[in-house]
Amino acid sequence: MDFIDCPCTGKTLSKLVRPAMLTLLAREPLHGYELRKRCEGLALFHGQPPDAAGLYRALREMEDEGLVLGAWDTPGRGPAKRRYAITLTGQACLSRWKATLTAYRDAIAQLLDMAGTARDPSAFTPEAGPFRTAPERPAIPEPHREP
Repeated sequence: MDFIDCPCTGKTLSKLVRPAMLTLLAREPLHGYELRKRCEGLALFHGQPPDAAGLYRALREMEDEGLVLGAWDTPGRGPAKRRYAITLTGQACLSRWKATLTAYRDAIAQLLDMAGTARDPSAFTPEAGPFRTAPERPAIPEPHREP
């Protein structure tokens, strides 16, 4: 099976462009081009810059939602550039993203632990049959919840 277009390759991580941009803008205001270049350095983009049209569309949406503020920067020479900064609402959204991503990380850690104890697929032979009684498996641990 060819897994090139499968989500298992991690290609869907680019869907995290909004929290990535909010995180970068929480550090300092940036022009759209600078923001795109900084995103390229993040592991979730696999060394590739995010799609420019998608990034600018997300910036416009976040500006409409009050998460970021854009202003035209008109230097003495060259074209005007739009510089973006995170707002207080954007900082609150980023705090929510941190909690969400922490929960994802914990869920992924649990999944990785479970995958590490999964049965070897070669044990499922036609003779043994995949639906025969399997050896008893350890119970799935309850997820950790903050009080």
